[in-house]
Amino acid sequence: MSVVGTEAAAGASLAVASPDAPAAAPVMTPMEELATLVAWGAAVFYEAEHGHNEKVRDYWDALHYVATSVSVGYADLFPRTMVGKIVGSVVMMVGPALAARALDRPQAPAPADPALLGKLDEVIAELRRTRT
Repeated sequence: MSVVGTEAAAGASLAVASPDAPAAAPVMTPMEELATLVAWGAAVFYEAEHGHNEKVRDYWDALHYVATSVSVGYADLFPRTMVGKIVGSVVMMVGPALAARALDRPQAPAPADPALLGKLDEVIAELRRTRT
């Protein structure tokens, strides 16, 4: 059971969400998040480095750099522009975590602690008593 605060015209009120209510679906799967980071990272890297870095001749060179920077960092080119360095840094910081999430098996939700749920029910009951 979760407690969600809402604003009402007469003042603050308390809305309680049902424990059986379905959780909001994620916007993207972890694999889609990783693919988006790599694809857009490569596009931005290409725009920043093309014309400034002789090893970035086309989008595929940029994609090779970004895709390898997610994991082992094996590429024979290095960013020369500030934007290219920022893209590389972000991909190297965020990429491994996204890759781990994309490749990890889904985990079962942790079982709820009955003592904690009982205490939360007591708190909600007390809040309802003070409202009336």
